[in-house]
Amino acid sequence: MNQTHTRRFRIAVAVGVAVATAIAPIGAPPARAAQVAASQLLGFTIGADGRLYSASPGGSSGGSGPVSGTVIAPPGAAVSAARQPDGNVATFVIGNQGGLVAGSTSSAGSGFRIFLDGSAGLAPPGGQVSSISTQDSVHVFFVGYDGAIYSTSYLQRVQPGAGPRRVSAVGIAPPGAVVAATRQSYLPGAVFVGVDGAVHSVWRGGTGAWSTFPVSPAGVAPPGGGVATASTTSPHAFFTGQDGRLWRVGLSAVPHPEPWEPVAISGVGAAPAGARLAAAQFTDGRLAVFFAAADGAIRVATNLAGGWTEPAVASQPGIARPGGAISLTVVDDYVYVAWCGNNIWWWFFWWWRRPIPPPPGPPPWYGEVFSFPTTNPVRAGFNVSTTLYW
Repeated sequence: MNQTHTRRFRIAVAVGVAVATAIAPIGAPPARAAQVAASQLLGFTIGADGRLYSASPGGSSGGSGPVSGTVIAPPGAAVSAARQPDGNVATFVIGNQGGLVAGSTSSAGSGFRIFLDGSAGLAPPGGQVSSISTQDSVHVFFVGYDGAIYSTSYLQRVQPGAGPRRVSAVGIAPPGAVVAATRQSYLPGAVFVGVDGAVHSVWRGGTGAWSTFPVSPAGVAPPGGGVATASTTSPHAFFTGQDGRLWRVGLSAVPHPEPWEPVAISGVGAAPAGARLAAAQFTDGRLAVFFAAADGAIRVATNLAGGWTEPAVASQPGIARPGGAISLTVVDDYVYVAWCGNNIWWWFFWWWRRPIPPPPGPPPWYGEVFSFPTTNPVRAGFNVSTTLYW
């Protein structure tokens, strides 16, 4: 790593941030753009005391601390973070009252305003929630007690409004199931594994009407299991099958007469069935999918070489809960992955353009893993979400 990047880690150690592993990446040093992005990266989790905590790997501010003064959700609850159109940060959780609790900064990384938006009693407290930003809006999705998909949108700024409303039929998904927000151009949508084991998508069309349709046959995945999307003009969904294979399927806001047939991108047993996934698409269209494998190592499947290769080891084993929550943020051709493991908040910095060494290759293949101890009440396996602010 270059001197500036090395200095950043030394500063972190000086303020009490422990660097667990700092392995020099292969190839040229990171560009300044990646360093700047790291200083603008924020992660969020709900601590063991039910408060919202933030964390940052960048500069002297590295470490974690509370951003809410009161209890808002169950310990380890799912949390979703998004960048608002003005560059400020927003977070979303299903609170203790079963309603959507939103948080919004008035200035980057500080001044959180937290509020219940809409009705209580909609969804299981701490249940999965997902958000995504478009050019002028932030869109949020979750599965309610009634098995329907709920959604709300915020134009320009996250602030109290009408709250979430039902945008699908009831009973289509297990309550609190994993959802992955996505978009096709400016049209928002979400992907989930329904009660029938099929991957479904729900979209808001150009007229504002919502439609739901399957994008895979039934029985391909554990109901409510992990699913991730890479959101572009031609979005993709990824999920883990019943036999632990990774699968990819195309998405479209326009219904197809027949569900698309998913394509396996790994062998059997590559990931725990129903594992949480995090996906990214880069500037040239190539894709990557991250997950915590059965041995607790972070692994990544990519099509960097043109075709999909078996998931590669990206970290040492035992530092993540197998199949557990994982989050990533992409900046140009740089990836920042975060998760909570072994009572430590971990960050994985990945520069995907580095050449891939032949197997076995020492992990991490693509970047460097670093961490800091969670002196605040953050526990192994807690949900995390990351985003940028500027």
